Amino acid sequence: MTQTVERKPWDQRAYMHMVAVGYRAGTLRVQFEDGDEPCLTVDRLLPSGVAQADWDRMTWNSHEIVVPTDEGDDRGEVIPWSTVRVFSDAAYSAHLADAARREARTLGRRLAALRRARGPTGKAVAERAGIAPRSLSRIERGEHDVVFSTLTPLLAAMGCSVRDLEPHRPLATATKRMARVATTEPA
Repeated sequence: MTQTVERKPWDQRAYMHMVAVGYRAGTLRVQFEDGDEPCLTVDRLLPSGVAQADWDRMTWNSHEIVVPTDEGDDRGEVIPWSTVRVFSDAAYSAHLADAARREARTLGRRLAALRRARGPTGKAVAERAGIAPRSLSRIERGEHDVVFSTLTPLLAAMGCSVRDLEPHRPLATATKRMARVATTEPA
């Protein structure tokens, strides 16, 4: 018996493909190839602090909208199709939130596995990285987001690098690399 996998709308080209974009009186109307036509207030679409967006001079293509600003940036502010969908499709927004939670758990498990393979306790790694042991525990369980400025000190505290996070990379690679460095460095 063959099992059919249901494709989500966001897995289809028509969901991502904008075919018409218009601006009028603070509202942006976007028509997607799949027939959806969300209307959004423009103040939701740009990051806070963007100076004077000139919506009347916006340009667009099938995947993004570009709005000139007074910031001096030649390209302007770029609004990808996905931003329009996040603010107009609750199911897509929930899908992205779920994906982020799954990625946090995966990253946390990988960090925990690296730490166990290297041997130090969570407390020792947290102290070396300059974070609270409880934060490390929550990161390893995927319950706490980890920003790059925290991730790199965590990895360094274990003698690892970002490359060691690759899922296909054997956990022993970091240990072997550290052993090789330790034996080749002059005393």
